Amino acid sequence: MKKTIHLLLLVFGAAACLFPCNPLLAQQVKKEDDVFPKFKAHLIDKLPRGYKAGVVDIDGDGKLDIIGLATEPSCLVWYKNPGWDRFVLTSKAKEYVDLAPFDIDGDGRTDLAIADEFGMNRTTSGGLLHWLKCPKDPTQEWPMFVIGAEPTSHRLKWADIDGDGRKELVNAPIMGRNAKEPLWDVGVNLIWYKIPETPTLGPWEPQTIDNQMTVVHGICVVHWDNDNCDDILVASFEGIHLFQPQMEANKLSWKKTKLGSGEQVNPNKRGSSEIDVGTVGPGKSRFLAAIEPWHGNNVVVYTPPSGQEKLWQRSVIDTTFNEGHALVCGDLDGDGDDEIIAGYRGKGYGLYIYNCQDSIGQRWERITLDEGDMAASGLQVADINNDGRLDIVCVGTATSNIKWYENLGLTP
Repeated sequence: MKKTIHLLLLVFGAAACLFPCNPLLAQQVKKEDDVFPKFKAHLIDKLPRGYKAGVVDIDGDGKLDIIGLATEPSCLVWYKNPGWDRFVLTSKAKEYVDLAPFDIDGDGRTDLAIADEFGMNRTTSGGLLHWLKCPKDPTQEWPMFVIGAEPTSHRLKWADIDGDGRKELVNAPIMGRNAKEPLWDVGVNLIWYKIPETPTLGPWEPQTIDNQMTVVHGICVVHWDNDNCDDILVASFEGIHLFQPQMEANKLSWKKTKLGSGEQVNPNKRGSSEIDVGTVGPGKSRFLAAIEPWHGNNVVVYTPPSGQEKLWQRSVIDTTFNEGHALVCGDLDGDGDDEIIAGYRGKGYGLYIYNCQDSIGQRWERITLDEGDMAASGLQVADINNDGRLDIVCVGTATSNIKWYENLGLTP
């Protein structure tokens, strides 16, 4: 089997069978004139040990700017589109690990929630949460205010949990308090915060979503059902779970549903690591995309269960990753179906696009975006140059770089 072009598909049953992912062998063959968009790589900056990237219009000029974050050495900066001039957001914190843009104080400018003082083994301290207020001149250093602290705070997302039209902050630590390797077998405090009336003064009161999962690595905000509340997908050692807020008599509780178990082979490195959701086909059938196990080697697609099954159907579409750490879904070619963009940060360094070859999300073609020069750690999709096409932004840890990959469309 040729190592280039071909994609390995793993179908679980009584035995595992590998199929070459040549588009000509897919269940539904693409037309010969259906060319996938080409991409052009642009270097934003050489950011030492870059870890996360953000995309948001910081200065209000209608162009999406890019935020770069590094944990060690600590760095939090933004780059102005289109020249990519670099400005420091804050120098008052250290060991940044995540960021979440939102207009926190309602003044019309986008602020930034951050998780800092991160250490995966520091399960009894650190895990600070702050927010940075966007000043009138965003090129100046941003004032910083306290939100709270939870050891190993690792992933931040904004979601309208209570359906009031105003978002809340979701905080997912990676480890439970006092957890120790190799099993890390203490439940993680998955929590959310409502923005206080005066955000600069607080207090930001933490509310628990769940405390049973271990090693929570990925979270994704989705609109799963027909209510006004956002829902949350979580990837952990226990697999993939869906959390749906339930409002009764002004009291909020959570419905927890297990969708998949992930890979449960090695007790020290198991479950699911990254998670996102996409749709394919004329009926907009939903699929889940994941990297498994934790920091794992597999790109995995889950499709809805059939018959009496409760868990979603799991298909491994790539087994070649080395420390998979970046994954997102988006419609790159404008055909109405979402692609999967995923990459890994271990030696080899790879970033790929997976294009669905059927209408149900079970056959995928792998397209190389960057090999050898992007140790993919953080990933975003957005229209960077306002041409109506989704581009890709990625930050590399070992390669110490931030790039945006310009979607050139269907070119000859």
